[in-house]
Amino acid sequence: MQKADLTTRAVAGFIDLLIVIGLTRLPDVIGFLSASGYLLIRDGLFERQSVGKKLIGLRVVSSDDPDFVITFRESIIRNVPLVLAYMLFLIPYAGWLLGPAAAGIEFLTALGDEQSMRIGDMLARTGVVPLAQASRAVPTHTTAAPDRPAAPPDPQQTNGLH
Repeated sequence: MQKADLTTRAVAGFIDLLIVIGLTRLPDVIGFLSASGYLLIRDGLFERQSVGKKLIGLRVVSSDDPDFVITFRESIIRNVPLVLAYMLFLIPYAGWLLGPAAAGIEFLTALGDEQSMRIGDMLARTGVVPLAQASRAVPTHTTAAPDRPAAPPDPQQTNGLH
């Protein structure tokens, strides 16, 4: 299975970061909860794509079974480290160093891993692939058998109606 390159993933992540920044600007606790919530469930949205992944053409798949459709559960598990980094960033002064450091560890882990898996991917057993690769791995809707031509009516069952 071909993994998405880190540059493409970073661009998709930057788009998602812009959304998180926008959500954070909402008033009080609503901003924090909506930003955290988006971070957690983003990969379960839009057919296993966050907004950034959808725009860039990436999809999250299971690393064990590419035919397995990931759910919000896997999205939450794979994004917990990012939410922890976000929460650290909200701590004045120390968090401004610890939050980016935690996010940097995620990036460095993906950079050093041969399959480009970050810590969240390892926890959830997921990976990010280009959309064309994912569409081959995920079965589409099963097609029904083509309509068969109607059989001629049985004269015994027409009850003498012509």
